[in-house]
Amino acid sequence: MTDPAKPPPILIADHPALDFLNTIGAPHGSDIEWIGDGRSLIAWMVAAGILSDAQASKATGDLPVMDLDEAARRARELREWFRELVIRQNSGPGWKLTAEDREMVNTMMSAGTYRLRLLPGDTGGEGLRLSGSYEIETAEDLLAPIAEQLSRLLTDTECQLTRNCAGPNCTFWFTDITKNKKRRWCDMKLCGNRAKTAAFRERKKKG
Repeated sequence: MTDPAKPPPILIADHPALDFLNTIGAPHGSDIEWIGDGRSLIAWMVAAGILSDAQASKATGDLPVMDLDEAARRARELREWFRELVIRQNSGPGWKLTAEDREMVNTMMSAGTYRLRLLPGDTGGEGLRLSGSYEIETAEDLLAPIAEQLSRLLTDTECQLTRNCAGPNCTFWFTDITKNKKRRWCDMKLCGNRAKTAAFRERKKKG
């Protein structure tokens, strides 16, 4: 069961793949697991914009709870595998994956069926637009759109701009999309202000 007291997901990474890494952390002092079961996984995917409300409603209504929980377990395994990959790559000039690394992500993506549809345009029904989404027929299909986001990070984002927060005890990741490429904190409210407060106190001690 999901925990109603759990805070909403923290989506500060500027990329869904890194927000996925941040589904476990201790922003308030003790660890929070945001994808501890199947329903929590679906709720996070909706919040992250990876799954639509309609897809989520169909999945929670049609799929067995045990299957959803197994998908969440596999998602957690995927998350920790991807974390190790990001840490391993983070000091280099570019992403360098082994054939086994690529196969891991490709296997996850192959679990889903992606369908494209031609729809009326958004502005007053004029024009046309192309819309695509994953068909969620089994709990395993939930892993495909997550794996797609991991792949998009690896193909669209420079490795050196994927960073761990400078907070001394923070495990959160982000991609630096700032103009000067000097972002240090996952979030000013979480770690930036803490660092400023600590620095202020240290200066007072020395003064």
